[in-house]
Parts: sequence; structure tokens; C-alpha cells
Amino acid sequence: MERALVVERNPDRPLEELRTKEAGRASGRQLDDSFSLSGLVGQSVAMSRLLNDIRKAASADANVLILGESGAGKELVSRTVHGSSSRKTGPFIPINCAAIPENLVEAELLGYERGAFTGAQVAKAGLLEAADGGTLFLDEVCELNPALQAKLLRALEDRTVRRVGGIRPIPVNVCFIASTNRDIYDEMRRGRFREDLFFRLDVIEIRVPPLRERRQDIALLAAHFLESCVRRYGKKIDGCADATLGLLTKYDWPGNVRELRSAVERAVAYAQGPLVEPEDLPEAVLTGSQRQDGYCFHAWRKKTLARLEKEFLKKAIEEHGGCVSGAARALGIHRSTLQRLMRRHNLPAGAEA
Repeated sequence: MERALVVERNPDRPLEELRTKEAGRASGRQLDDSFSLSGLVGQSVAMSRLLNDIRKAASADANVLILGESGAGKELVSRTVHGSSSRKTGPFIPINCAAIPENLVEAELLGYERGAFTGAQVAKAGLLEAADGGTLFLDEVCELNPALQAKLLRALEDRTVRRVGGIRPIPVNVCFIASTNRDIYDEMRRGRFREDLFFRLDVIEIRVPPLRERRQDIALLAAHFLESCVRRYGKKIDGCADATLGLLTKYDWPGNVRELRSAVERAVAYAQGPLVEPEDLPEAVLTGSQRQDGYCFHAWRKKTLARLEKEFLKKAIEEHGGCVSGAARALGIHRSTLQRLMRRHNLPAGAEA
């Protein structure tokens, strides 16, 4: 059962202290109500479905294809599948197919024999051999050229690898996990990705939903990243202000979880008080949060300042027993100015608003 959020409304306690404690309790409640697996946290239906797919893939010990946008967490999913499988004591070898120069990918993946090319003075095992008994993660697999796709297919079918310049097949026991942020079905239609390789890799398919499709998890992820960042920076920050969480939830996060983590780290570095305020967020988040309901940073700022002004005037009048002239003198403004402000905020003299 969800714990009730109770905050004592004591007028003698600073408003900021109340907001800070409320934010801290809310973050704790979110973390309590979430579920997680090897660092993947969430409480949305989409996240529950993803974790269920991961558990099924881990128990099957079959090849896995992970689809999802950049920054959505495909590598974390692959590591979670490996860490939850019977191969968890074996090696996990990641290779970013887009980051290695095309002329080096084959040698890195398959290895090479001495004299296979200029500079190959000694034989070297490739990443396929290094992953023997464990998992090989092919990140952005659609970046592989057609010739290397054919050699990878042979390794998948025969469970052997032949080094560059070699003639002897070397047996390997490897689970393949591949990922891509491209539309792999479109890549096959265009002839850029082999269908036979796709069917070998796509024994189990896992789709990682973008962050905009699981907005229920944004506040929880923000709290998770905030906790990590405050430890690293050594700052005393208790949570995010309600307005900050509102902006984070409304933003579409084109960079997904990776962008959210970066935004939280930036906010922690900028924050000056016990709460992360909207002005601590990157400009892209502030401007991008101006959605169809008109919610934006400037509107929040205007509303917040009006609320604080009303509370300030109310307290000044109460401290002078409802005497408008005495409150005006203490505030350093004319009596008519204070009366005008009181009318704006519906604050009658001598009575609580």
C-alpha cells in the first residue's frame, strides 16, 4: 500500500523547509513503489513489459536482437540479459560496429594470423574468441558491411570463427546479442542488411521503448540519477521541486535516458539550494517543455513569485495585528501601495486570507 504523504503545516517553519522535506519523501515513495532489474528501474507498463522480455531472453540462452532509439538504454538491456542468464560468469564483450573503422572491424571481430596483412607480426584472437563461453554484444549491427555480415552469418551457423589469413576454423560457444537504432526491416528492404543474418539474430526480439512512451518513469529516473550525482559532486540536494518535475515530465527527450541523465547532472552542478529548480535545467528542456497546455518556465516563475508575494504580505500584516499603516511602514512602501497589493491578492486587513 502506498504511504500517505503528510507534511505538517506549521506557519513558523520556513516554506522552503517544507518543500524540501516533501520532495525528499516523494522521491523515497517513488523508489519504494518501483521495480528494478540490474540497474533498470521503472514503474510504467512499458517498463514492466521490457523487464519481462529480458527475463524470458535470459532464460532461453538464445540470440537476441534489441531495437530502440539512440540513448534508450540498449546496451544496459544487453548487459542485463547477460547478467541474468546462465552465461553470467562468462565474459561480456561489447563491440560498437559504428565506432571501429570499416577496415579494422573484420580483424577486431574475427582476429588474424601472423602475416595476414602489413603490421600483423603476431597472431591475435578476435572478439568472437574472447567471448567464448559468454556473450558478444554487437552494438549498431546495421553498420556492418555486407561482406562482414556474410562472415558473421557463417560464425552464427557453424559456431566457428576463421581468423583473417587463417584456414583453420576455431569453435566458439557464444550467445549473440545485437542492437540497432535503425529500422532494420527497412534496411532489409533496401538490401543493406541480410535477411538470413536477421533471422539468425532475431530469435528473441526486444524493443526498448523511448522515454516519451514511459513518462511515468521520468521522475523516478531523475531521482535515481540525482542520488548518484549528489554523491559524486558532494552536494546536499534533497530532490527536485514540483515545477522541475513537471518540466521533466512534459519534455519529449529526443536523446532518451542518456539525455535525461545529462540534464540531471547539469542541474546538480548548477543547483544552489536544497532543491533542483527549473532554472537549473538545460535551456533545451525549458523551451521544449512548452507543450499544448502552455506550461513553461516563465509561467511557472510568474505564478511562484505571486504566491510568495502573497505569503510575504500576509505575514507582514499579521505581525502588525492587521494594521495596514504599520505593515506598510515596516515594508518601506506607501499605505496605498500595500492596499493595492492586498486587493490583488484578496488579502483583507485584519483577517487571514
